[in-house]
Amino acid sequence: MRRMRLLALFLDVLVCALAADAAGLALTFVAWRFLPRETALRAIPILWAACGLAAVGAFLLRDRRGGRARRWLALEARRPDGRPPGAWGSVRRNLPLLIPFWNLYDAWPIYSDGKAPRRCDRRTGIRISHSD
Repeated sequence: MRRMRLLALFLDVLVCALAADAAGLALTFVAWRFLPRETALRAIPILWAACGLAAVGAFLLRDRRGGRARRWLALEARRPDGRPPGAWGSVRRNLPLLIPFWNLYDAWPIYSDGKAPRRCDRRTGIRISHSD
C-alpha cells in the first residue's frame, strides 16, 4: 500500500508537470514565432509563471474527485461519509506537501507504516483505501 500511495503521488506530480511543460513550450513557441522580439522576451517569463501556477493549482485540486493516479492504481480517497474529498478538502490535504519540511512531517506516517493516514488526513477524516 505504501508504494502504491507514493507512486500515486509521483504520477500526479508528473501529470501536472507534463501538462504545464507542454503548454509552456507551446506558448513559448507561439510567442517567439509570432510576437515582436521585445514583446516575446517580456511575455515568455509571464507565460511560464502562469503555467507553473496552473500546475500548482492542478496539484492542489488533484483529490477533489478521488485522485486521477489513485484511480489508475485502484486506490480511493474518501471522506468519512464515502464521498470524494471535494475541492476544499483536496486543497487542505495537498497544501502541506508543497511546504518544505512540513511535507516530511505530514507524510512521515506513510513512510513508517504504509496503511497509516497522513497527519492532515487524520484531521480531515479522509481515508485512502483499495477500490473494489
